[in-house]
Amino acid sequence: MRQTQFRRNSRAVLLAAIAAAYPVTGYSAPAARVDFAVGNVTAVTANGQSRALAKGAQLVEGETINTNNGRAQLRFTDGAYVSLQPESAFRIDQYRFEGKQDGSEKTFLSLLKGGLRTITGIVGRSNKKNYQVSTTVATIGIRGTEYTIQYGESISGTVGEGEIEVCNGEGCLAVTDGESYYVQGQDAKPVLTNKRTDLPPPPPQNPPPSFAEGEHVDQNGDPCTLFPDQCQPARSMTGTQILDTRKIVLGGAALRGGAFGATVVFDDNGRLLDFNGEIPVTVQMRGNDGIVAWGTFTDSSSLLTHFVAGLPVPTSDYANLGKMTGTYSLISGTPVTDSSNSAIGTLNSAILKVAFGLGTVDVNMNWTINGAPLSAALTGSGLSGPAVSAFGSCGQSCSVNADILLFGANAVRAGMTYDINDPIGKFQGIGAAAFTRTGLK
Repeated sequence: MRQTQFRRNSRAVLLAAIAAAYPVTGYSAPAARVDFAVGNVTAVTANGQSRALAKGAQLVEGETINTNNGRAQLRFTDGAYVSLQPESAFRIDQYRFEGKQDGSEKTFLSLLKGGLRTITGIVGRSNKKNYQVSTTVATIGIRGTEYTIQYGESISGTVGEGEIEVCNGEGCLAVTDGESYYVQGQDAKPVLTNKRTDLPPPPPQNPPPSFAEGEHVDQNGDPCTLFPDQCQPARSMTGTQILDTRKIVLGGAALRGGAFGATVVFDDNGRLLDFNGEIPVTVQMRGNDGIVAWGTFTDSSSLLTHFVAGLPVPTSDYANLGKMTGTYSLISGTPVTDSSNSAIGTLNSAILKVAFGLGTVDVNMNWTINGAPLSAALTGSGLSGPAVSAFGSCGQSCSVNADILLFGANAVRAGMTYDINDPIGKFQGIGAAAFTRTGLK
């Protein structure tokens, strides 16, 4: 029989009861910090004092985080991440981590309502009994993992990696990689289900005022909104942005993942933290100039995403662009990778032209793929707001499909994700690229 940290059902129920009744101990060192908070996110102490939470705020055990209409991501001192969905209440019952695994470390949490996605940290890695997440329906323990919980009158969730143990008074259930669970109520035994719990991101929020392009100035002190071509961004893009384009390879086919208008979050150094509700496991930033950011990341299933994200183009700026044509030069791109996530080539050069009045795009691209040169000419029409798709040929059996987005005041930047398919050459690749506008006439 499998050994578990919840060998006796009564012990699991007792632990849940203790956590609910006695959420605070005398240990008050910071347990976590807020990596980002969007909307009206608050923390309530054990004695009922409430405060608004913003990026960088410290959290201690005994506090309850309420996301209300917003969302938040917490980073615990042991390296764990917790991403909280809108309308969630989450309590840090007990937390202790002294920087090492000596048996005193512990993480006892409660999800009072709503949903979360988490990647566990050091606590619980060796001493499984020192970690659990409680609800009134069931208690969850770990074996080192990434998983979700959706909690209302029942609970459900999906394990992305590792293994969890879902327990209540009716029994325990081990849930491993890719499996989903459901518990109808506290008197119902946990069961496996074929229905995944993929927590959706909230509706896109407007970018914080601190990232308005009008606050960037050129070397003469003039606002970038007036002279965008003369501007160099003052800092890397941080905070929450709301535009993206991305490519993934899934099941041997290149797919466009997500949708334009995703919520994309960067830390103080301009590094990707959260992509449309996904917490990256590994990130390779290729650039972030304060208007556009691009790179690759892998998720808990080792799925590789090539992405571009950036500041939106103000709607009023399209009228200014009128019937003009913008010319964009390549800043840089991500390495072209195949379906096994192996790098197979490099984007050497690219020129993008956007005819704003006609709503068309033309792109000339040159790569080195598997040691050989490759080029393609792409065209697209139907530019809708900042987005357009383009298609082209790169040889007898070779084709390229691209999604293109415009970024920043007066569309001074552009981003692209693309896939290359050559059945005869027997290769398939995906990549991303960022562009800066070098001409407008």
